[in-house]
Amino acid sequence: MRSRLLSTLLLLTGLTGSMLPAAGRVTPAASQGASERPALLTLEQALARMFERNPELGVSELEIQAASARIEQAGRKPNPEITAEAENLSTLGVGPGVFRYSENSLLFSQKLELGGKRELRVLAAEKDFAVASIQLEVKKRGMIFEASRAFTDVLAEQERFANQQALTRLAQQFHATVSERVAAGKVSPVEQTRAAVARAAAQLEADKRLRALLAAKEQLAALWGGTYQDIEAARGTFAIPEAGSGSADLCMENNPELKLAAADVNSRDAALALELGLRKPDLTVSAGFRYLNPERAPVWVAGISIPLPIHDKRQGAIAEARIRLDQSRLAEQALARRLRAGLAQARQDREIALLEVKSLTESTLPGAKEAAAAVEEGYRLGKFDYLNVLDAQRTYAELQGRFIEAVVSGLRATLEIERLARCDIPEAGPDRKK
Repeated sequence: MRSRLLSTLLLLTGLTGSMLPAAGRVTPAASQGASERPALLTLEQALARMFERNPELGVSELEIQAASARIEQAGRKPNPEITAEAENLSTLGVGPGVFRYSENSLLFSQKLELGGKRELRVLAAEKDFAVASIQLEVKKRGMIFEASRAFTDVLAEQERFANQQALTRLAQQFHATVSERVAAGKVSPVEQTRAAVARAAAQLEADKRLRALLAAKEQLAALWGGTYQDIEAARGTFAIPEAGSGSADLCMENNPELKLAAADVNSRDAALALELGLRKPDLTVSAGFRYLNPERAPVWVAGISIPLPIHDKRQGAIAEARIRLDQSRLAEQALARRLRAGLAQARQDREIALLEVKSLTESTLPGAKEAAAAVEEGYRLGKFDYLNVLDAQRTYAELQGRFIEAVVSGLRATLEIERLARCDIPEAGPDRKK
């Protein structure tokens, strides 16, 4: 199961190397430097570190072991009992004389469970085992998607930092150009001051983006108990993958969270059946022999006892079990509605992100880049003033930022679609010998 899910997540971050559509494949030159760094960390390596060093799975695995032990215990029959009695003890002496005229009995008793209580107990324990098994799968998937989202955040911060570095270099280059024109006496020194301020602001933003990148690495490394120093850079194609989610709504019934909710309903139903079975009283049969006195031979005795359900008919326990069952059914319905709404929102967010990326990469970004280059060249030739250059550079920088945020939104939406609509959760049940 994990291998199939992992292959999908690797596709989400472009680690499979497959060809993507033009809307998600075109990346500005400023963002391509993030994939050329040494000592890169892939999503697969990050997941391996997390599963190897994260102790959270151990809690769920121990819960499964406990549930398995509960099944074994539920199938055990009640232990027999032995009873020894002495009647008519002598009060005339002590020691062996006390029992001279006593009547001594030795009885063996066995409780007989009626109403199929043992089978109902085993069934309830097996349903609890199924819940614990699916909880483990939900935990695994949750950890995978948490790591995938953190990995995507690192990719995004790398792109933001690389983009800001490129803008900082442009600000430095333009500052040099303005300095040359001021030295030649072609423009006022005020423009050099403005260019210096713009260069400092760009460098400050680059420092801010670097801190954000380190924080994202710290969040990812925390999943395996590491620090940002464990990650030189994340390796992945920063693009929205082509996800075959057209029939994703057909897989909602196999969502692991819904599976867990359904298993909880089954567990509550089995608990109610057990409480109803406990209403029927059990029989206790006994047999043994009795020594009446030394002169008479022992005689066999037998007995049977059954409680009278007059006061306690388990009314409260049955009522609680019914309420818990209704509660779990309502929770399952509410969860299904919430997940379907989340899936619809994620698919809409992904489509919006794809449209924005397509628009930016096909026309808007190339046009803004060309316009900025033309204005800068015109400034060198004295055709435009400094305000025109600042406006063109600001427009191009804003569009670059919009491109990055659109890809991030598309990646996160795709991850959410995969989280909500995967179809590979296995059936859970006790793995034991009957």
